[in-house]
Amino acid sequence: MKHLIMGTAGHVDHGKTSLIKTLTNIDCDTHKEEKRRGITINLGFSYLNLPNGESIGIIDVPGHKDFINTMVGGACGIDFVLLVVAADSGIMPQTIEHFNIISALGIKKGIVALTKIDLIDSELAEMAKYEILEFLEKTSLKNAPVIGVSSITGQGIDELIKAIEDIIPEIEERKYEDLFRMYIDRIFSVKGFGSVVTGSVLGGNLETGKDVYLLPSNGQKLRVRSIERHGKAVEKVFAGDRAAINLVGIKNEDFRRGMIISDKNLKETEMVDASIVLFETNTSLALWSVVTFHSGTFECPARMHVLNKDIVKANEEIIVQLHLLKKAVLVNKDKFIIRNSSGDKTLGGGYIIDTYPLHHKKRTPSLIENLTHLSDSILNIDSINESINIELKKEFRPFSPEEIAEKLNINIEKLLDEIKNKPISFKIYQSQEFILVDNEYDKLFRSKILKILTEFHKESPLLPDGLENNEITGKLGFSKIKQGKSYFNMLIEEMETEGLVEKNNNTWIVKGHKPVIDKQTQEEINWLENEILQFEMQKPILSEIEERSKLSKYKLKLYLSYLLKQGKICFSQNEFVHSNYVNKFRPVLLKQLINKEEGIEINEFKDKIAATKRLCALLVEIYEAEKIITTQGAGIDTKIFITQIGRKSLTSITN
Repeated sequence: MKHLIMGTAGHVDHGKTSLIKTLTNIDCDTHKEEKRRGITINLGFSYLNLPNGESIGIIDVPGHKDFINTMVGGACGIDFVLLVVAADSGIMPQTIEHFNIISALGIKKGIVALTKIDLIDSELAEMAKYEILEFLEKTSLKNAPVIGVSSITGQGIDELIKAIEDIIPEIEERKYEDLFRMYIDRIFSVKGFGSVVTGSVLGGNLETGKDVYLLPSNGQKLRVRSIERHGKAVEKVFAGDRAAINLVGIKNEDFRRGMIISDKNLKETEMVDASIVLFETNTSLALWSVVTFHSGTFECPARMHVLNKDIVKANEEIIVQLHLLKKAVLVNKDKFIIRNSSGDKTLGGGYIIDTYPLHHKKRTPSLIENLTHLSDSILNIDSINESINIELKKEFRPFSPEEIAEKLNINIEKLLDEIKNKPISFKIYQSQEFILVDNEYDKLFRSKILKILTEFHKESPLLPDGLENNEITGKLGFSKIKQGKSYFNMLIEEMETEGLVEKNNNTWIVKGHKPVIDKQTQEEINWLENEILQFEMQKPILSEIEERSKLSKYKLKLYLSYLLKQGKICFSQNEFVHSNYVNKFRPVLLKQLINKEEGIEINEFKDKIAATKRLCALLVEIYEAEKIITTQGAGIDTKIFITQIGRKSLTSITN
């Protein structure tokens, strides 16, 4: 069984509601005000059980111009249209406006009911039919059947039912989506059961017992107690169904028009990128316009910025950014209508191409090219990769597939299947996990890494080594990005394979980098090393070296780094000492400790080597960093203990 909804469209008082009552024996004018005024104000709902066993939902929409916003709310869930034209009146203003709206919302199949056929003779009926066929000639309903019917005499009703049966196989059911969504068009209370909401299921499916969210709201979960489809209790509803859902946890006062229920707590948005086709109107649009935005039952004023045109003409497709004045819950591909700011003229309709875009302050050629390409491809079945691509372009960083699946509201398995089996326009890295990144950003990261290493080599030309992984990722800003380190590891390995970088002593250097030391530089380095050695049993003091030196502070820092890399000096907390003394006194301390389970006082070590307190403290810090000793206390109360590593170290020294 297919899950389809038929919606009526047509001018006020052309007999839509009467025709539906004749077809279904259900009166869609259920409200007192509708009965009094004789027109449909609210959406009416019914269903039709067909002779072939199919059952379709029916939405009867109001035809009066004052209720076009209600018509848009109903049209969002329609799969095919029953265009109603009164034989004695012909095509009228709301006929055209309704037709424009259903076309803009992507409804391409339909049937025309020429109502009140009993009021005119056969010649006038043929003229009315010809007028309709001429109107439809250049539209998606070009070949739609036109059937004369009368709700009074029953003429043509059987033929209309047969046409509905015949059109069902031609209509493609909505493509399966993981995400369940349904705009709420009515909410009411049932004694003993609580609140019931009704609507057209836009995507996914829903079972009894499952949880849903009322959106936009605080994200509170609601439980599905029971579901009805076409007046019968069911366990599950699907995209294309009309559903009545009994919810536990919702109150009528929680509801505002424009809300949806969804099985996922979707993020709100106040700005979207969209593609719009303008209708034939006399209204001219500036680059910035104030419009009324309608999608499903959601409605709000919006500021519209045209991005790809300077002059906006009728029947022209434009790319826009809409700044909504209310928070909305939308997803890519959602259809919508725009009306003028006073809400009395429908200007056009289109679909969302990016639900959470960046704010486009400038209309650059590259922006227009990207959005135009996205607009052209997003309605295609293979548009997931394009949607991934646009998400990757929003932030200069790598992403996990899970992050992108979350942003696009699709199943992670579906996303992985897309990127594994279909052509892509972005970069994928894979080892133990997938990493996705925009192609251009990937190239920029490569350039940044080479620039970071080149600048380091320029600042430290004496050093054969480069930078370690954590130093480079820190400069790239990856330390706070979950996928940053994984992405860097895969990227730098690829750069190594391509011959751009290489490893030296666990650091990364630009391929082919060699330290450069001329005669004068070597003499200056030798002088600095000798100065450090001159301190002998005292801790070297940099300020004293600077006073005696003719070298700049930059050169002194550079030469100290060089001596450190060469193993000539040791550092601890910005203090340094020549390695000769570190190596000389290491076995001395370990021999003092080897048989002292209770440890020794730091002054015992100081007296043993006849050094100053500061040098002794520095040596202890260095040895503790080597994990050959451990300490307790501070200052003169410090006690030193040998570790297992220290014991092994002493054994290797004595052997």
